[in-house]
Amino acid sequence: MKKMQTGGLGNDMGKLLERKEKKAKTQAQVKETKPTKQVSANQGLDSDLIENLHGTAKNQPRISFWDLESKVILSYLRETEPKFSISRKISTVLHEYFQREYPELWSEVENLREE
Repeated sequence: MKKMQTGGLGNDMGKLLERKEKKAKTQAQVKETKPTKQVSANQGLDSDLIENLHGTAKNQPRISFWDLESKVILSYLRETEPKFSISRKISTVLHEYFQREYPELWSEVENLREE
């Protein structure tokens, strides 16, 4: 009678596959429960929350994200266009997106900036 292998690549590979399956299942569940991106007009905006977040963000306005394709494109533009600013471009793109997709929220934040 052969003894079952308890270590080595076979066992580790099985555990790796189990972890990947569990992660995929968890991600699928999260996607199902994610709220829609639009701020509902019925829901209204929490002005106090926006004000608190604005105060916090004023002290630390930097944001970051990880995205290979964006990094390559922005780096290419920085190398090929004189005076190209990655920060300025990202800021412009995000502002345009937020104005279009979340107009009420954008307006509220703009009002705080003007105060």
